[in-house]
Amino acid sequence: MTTVPGHNIVIQQSVAAQELAHQAHTTKPSPEQAAAQQQANELVKGTTVQQFDESEKLKAKKEKDALRRKQFLKEEKKKKKQQEMDQDPDAPGRLLDTTV
Repeated sequence: MTTVPGHNIVIQQSVAAQELAHQAHTTKPSPEQAAAQQQANELVKGTTVQQFDESEKLKAKKEKDALRRKQFLKEEKKKKKQQEMDQDPDAPGRLLDTTV
């Protein structure tokens, strides 16, 4: 808020005007600071490993395949157990097949 000298008037600036005034008064970095900042940015850029979309797809595919394999093995185990039950007529829980 600012006041007009000699008058009892108070004027309030909008937020955009305040930000613009604040940006106008910011100091620019010295050339040494700018060079150091640029060198630091290049160092970070040079040591960063970029990740590709393909690697994400491959990772998702491997997880999906592992889940399918696990599901398949689970189903095979159930089938094997069921076949063993079917082959053994004297297993508990089986009805005897009798003819009169």
